Amino acid sequence: MAEYEMLLEPVNDASAWTRADMENDRSWVYELSAEEISEIESALQQVQAKGLAHGEIREADFPLPHIGPLVGKLRDQIEDGRGIAVLKGMPVQGKTIEQQELLYAGVAAHIGHSIVQDPQGTLIDHVADRGMSYDDIAVRGYTTNAELTPHCDSGDIVSLLCVRQAKQGGINTLASSMAIYNEILANHREYLEPLYTGFHYNLRGSGPPGKYADITAHRVPVYSYHQGKLSCRFNQKAMLTAEQLPGVPPLSQLEKDAINKVAELSVCEEYGTDVMLESGDLLLLSNHTVFHTRAAFTDSDQPEEKRLLLRKWINIPNARELTREFGDHYNTGIRQGPWVEGEPGQVVEVA
Repeated sequence: MAEYEMLLEPVNDASAWTRADMENDRSWVYELSAEEISEIESALQQVQAKGLAHGEIREADFPLPHIGPLVGKLRDQIEDGRGIAVLKGMPVQGKTIEQQELLYAGVAAHIGHSIVQDPQGTLIDHVADRGMSYDDIAVRGYTTNAELTPHCDSGDIVSLLCVRQAKQGGINTLASSMAIYNEILANHREYLEPLYTGFHYNLRGSGPPGKYADITAHRVPVYSYHQGKLSCRFNQKAMLTAEQLPGVPPLSQLEKDAINKVAELSVCEEYGTDVMLESGDLLLLSNHTVFHTRAAFTDSDQPEEKRLLLRKWINIPNARELTREFGDHYNTGIRQGPWVEGEPGQVVEVA
């Protein structure tokens, strides 16, 4: 069992926010200026002229000379601030999906390095209802129209670019995992040990081939205190369903209660903050300090009007250091995504 240091005092910085904090101070929302939008459009034309695919775009390929200071502000907000930023005004309207992916990849290249999201090596995933059942433990929630359980994604940042919203529903609920930690520290200390010890994850076939394709080789802590920073990693469904897989010990009642208490707090009135993204909104969330979930939704009958968000997982240059136990989510190394044969940076380390 890995040793850990436990934080026994509240988190008092900007990352520990409540619903009221977010509603009273909207400084986490940024509006792109006409000049910045024009700059994105110009950069898009340049990568199209070069014939680049979205996975080939690097920062230098998508010049944004006036947006540099804004990108720095966004990074600081994610890593050292509230862990949330919304960039409004991304020019997605009237474009093909290929053009939308190009402009998304171009802006994201200025934020950080994108990592793969599935064993197929996907760098931009489509968050849309594909008719899958969320009750199936092997199904990832973003392919359904169901209400999702609270979770974090992989990488330092999960980013979502809204192309179209649903006919009804689909609101995102966000919560500070740091504020929830403070509540647990104050009133539910019996859960600290299981949350720091961590849980095996149901990887749904996203690990390297062999014994650890479906489960994490080690317990992944929910909370990890390292080099003066508290970080959180949480996926209610992946942790609760892991015990159904071969070789994973059954969860104790205390462990189940700890997982469910964190999930309950993340959507309660005090902590859960609702954000309904509009077309052109780019949402950036710290995977280390923010939980997110999504309400069920009903789509239009017209394919071209169905809900569509584009998603990237991004690692940023100013990110905190992570322990291996906390930072390795797929048995592929710290800050790496699902296993992809030959993917740079992935190292299989199993206990």
